[in-house]
Amino acid sequence: MWKYKVQSWVGILGLVFGLGCFVYAFYWLRYETSYDSFYPNAAHIYRVYSVEKQSGKVNEYVPGILSRKLHEYFPVTEFSTGFVPDKIDFRIGVMPDMQLNTISADSSFFQVFPQVFIHGDTKQPLKVQHNMVLTETVAIRLFGDAEKAIGQQITNLWSEDYGPCTVTAVIKDPPPNTNLSFEALLNYPDIQNVAISGMPEAEQWHLFNNEMYVRFHPYANINELSEQLRDFTSQIDGNANIELRILPISAIRHHLNTDLPFTLNFIRIITAAGILLLFSALFNFFNLYIEFFLQRKNVFRQHAIHGAKQLRITGQILFEMTLSIILSLGFTFCFVLLLRPMFSGLLDIAMPVSKLIYLFVLCGTGVMVLILLIGLILFGWLSRMIIRHLSKRNTTRKPTFRRITVSLQLAVSIVFITASLVIMMQMRFLNQKDLGFNHKGIIQLSGPQGLFSLYRESLMNELTAIPQIESITATAFEPQHNANWMGTSLMNSEVEWIGKDPFDKHVFQHVFTDSQFAETFRLDMVAGKWWEKGEKRKVVLNEEAVRVMGLSEPVGAMICMSYAFSSMGLKCQEYEVVGVVKDFHTLSLRNQIYPAIYSEMMSDKWYVRVVSGQEQDAIQKITTTLSNIDYRLTDTRLMPLKELYDQLNSSEQAGLKLFSVLATVSLLISLCGIYTTAVSAAQRRRKEIAVRKVFGARVSDIIRIFFREYTMQVIIAGAIGLPLATYAMHRWLQGYAYRTNIPWWLLTGLITGVVAVVLLTVLGQVLKVANRNPAGVVKSE
Repeated sequence: MWKYKVQSWVGILGLVFGLGCFVYAFYWLRYETSYDSFYPNAAHIYRVYSVEKQSGKVNEYVPGILSRKLHEYFPVTEFSTGFVPDKIDFRIGVMPDMQLNTISADSSFFQVFPQVFIHGDTKQPLKVQHNMVLTETVAIRLFGDAEKAIGQQITNLWSEDYGPCTVTAVIKDPPPNTNLSFEALLNYPDIQNVAISGMPEAEQWHLFNNEMYVRFHPYANINELSEQLRDFTSQIDGNANIELRILPISAIRHHLNTDLPFTLNFIRIITAAGILLLFSALFNFFNLYIEFFLQRKNVFRQHAIHGAKQLRITGQILFEMTLSIILSLGFTFCFVLLLRPMFSGLLDIAMPVSKLIYLFVLCGTGVMVLILLIGLILFGWLSRMIIRHLSKRNTTRKPTFRRITVSLQLAVSIVFITASLVIMMQMRFLNQKDLGFNHKGIIQLSGPQGLFSLYRESLMNELTAIPQIESITATAFEPQHNANWMGTSLMNSEVEWIGKDPFDKHVFQHVFTDSQFAETFRLDMVAGKWWEKGEKRKVVLNEEAVRVMGLSEPVGAMICMSYAFSSMGLKCQEYEVVGVVKDFHTLSLRNQIYPAIYSEMMSDKWYVRVVSGQEQDAIQKITTTLSNIDYRLTDTRLMPLKELYDQLNSSEQAGLKLFSVLATVSLLISLCGIYTTAVSAAQRRRKEIAVRKVFGARVSDIIRIFFREYTMQVIIAGAIGLPLATYAMHRWLQGYAYRTNIPWWLLTGLITGVVAVVLLTVLGQVLKVANRNPAGVVKSE
């Protein structure tokens, strides 16, 4: 190894980068598919959700009455819990409000999701109304010590009507890889609304107010149970309009939560890329050791002549390989630990050192065993060939295996480079795509819950007085990947209009806003106008909604709709269409523009349009104004709308960085393999080249011979890599309703560029062998 130290370091560093990147990719996949797996009996915990039969609309919530009925009709139901997650502002004395991720539930929550208690009531901490459980971090932040939190009272916006909350227990913080990320648990039936006083049971089946989780007995037949639950609400005459579905708790994150920056398919692509990079590094590693073996074949023949057995020759190579592997694992360990903060921040996931080391040991051991097993077979065969043909001094056999491995390495590099270029083109397309409105100069104000409504008039007057502010709107609109199925900006299929087909399944995006929305966002009105302040029961449609409804004269038309679900007991309310707005993107470009309805409703998300170029001055004055009105408003987040849209592209930005790293590392590994192959070829073919020069070949002719061979290798690699990369990236682009195309010139230019880089890499060795004196070569031979 020391004699061929340059080649050895090439193989070692290639293995370091390949294994290191694979460890991170594999860790990411394991992390994303192991959400909530830390709970006891997690394999038997399922999320229950509903699907509307007519429209296919998924609703994460189910009727609260379902929990009792499941125990009644399905004995395999061991435990169940229903709750409502929310962000609630809490206050202790004169301290500023603190917004906590809160789950409103009862003690059944702990039967399905056992927690580690630190202090307080460990049996039924949420037995009594207004009982509250805090996580350890929040308890220490509020009271300085977890034990001191027990018995303390905390108030919120509803405390004046329902009284304060009392802390009964403190538990350990939930791990970061959970779908139930909470800071407080609260028994608040007024929020949870599980048991509805005075409401008939038939009507309760139409009130979707709970997230529900069920733990089934281990002997339960899940497939059979899933089929029985599908039409359960129809069979018991509860709600014939929905179907019930169940989903394993480990699958919730990527199958029910659709507003994630990274899809599971994208993570799998990255993992597959890590595997390809690792294989590329292994190809390079074996290619180098095959070259070492062949360069020393005469030495091994001498050993065989003096009695060395096949096992001894193979063992010597395997011993050298083991030293290289151990050295590679040591460097990989340092690589993994040093880059942990960077990857953790890039992927926005927790990476505990202990878990990362465990996975590194697992992967490192597997790679070491794989290399030694393949090496035992490969070099055992080569050793046997040497011993069987002791009389043969040299061979003119072409290095076919090495050429194949180099071509495969180049193919992997081409896949990664293509992926990087396509992601870059898609990002450029997204950044240049017209959103349908002028987002420049718009700043979002997202403040503490309820305070914007409480100081609505004061805020309007004070903010309007700031010279840099041109207009203000309060709306539920916020850039995101997908619309909510419940909330202030929701997907609604309960819309009726004259001439509607009874079988129409269209779902509308219902956006709640105010009379200043169009002015603040500078929307283009196609027909009619936006409603004026004080006008009631007025709505504005977008062009897509008009097309879906088939309205020839939309302005003045009447539509009928109810919030969330018409079967809740709310009567369908009529609204007059007063205007049609030009289509604009309310969601990320992963989604097409939905038919949208805009109607009046107050919201705590405010947007202000400021004079272009004076955003920073406006932000400073807004901050000062908010603190003067109420010190609790100092927690208000001010963010330019452009940044909110940029955050939607965070996965593309991270993907570009990841694939750029993979492409760079893979290409370097491939170039190192090509370089060592060029050195070997120059050494092996020095006599052939000398003879060619004796018979009149020029230096340019020799260079042309080598360049033709390496160009052909790149073309073969392109024939393998380009179709794979094009197919994979085409599938990835299908996740966007608005996407770029993969042009032919990109692929042609890529192959041309790779050919140029490869030829530059081998140029030095080719010139060296082409300019060598043929007389000296012939004498040495």
